[in-house]
Amino acid sequence: MAKFAAILTFGNTEQRLAARPAHREYLKSLLDSGRLVASGPWIDESGALIIYEGADEAEVRALIDADPYNSGEIVKSVELKEWNQVFP
Repeated sequence: MAKFAAILTFGNTEQRLAARPAHREYLKSLLDSGRLVASGPWIDESGALIIYEGADEAEVRALIDADPYNSGEIVKSVELKEWNQVFP
């Protein structure tokens, strides 16, 4: 399985805060199934880093598309890069 780092830039704060409980529940389900490695927002709340594990980029993009944050104007941009984890 490959690891991918998603770098999110947030947009609409009000929509994001309303969707956050569902977003976190979704990420917890990914963690429980082994498809989420780590996640968390930047300290300034401008975005977040989410590290996924999946068979390929297409699978990880599908996970991102299913996230409750992927609606409205919550996320302005997502940069996705395959990540080579050297240390745990």
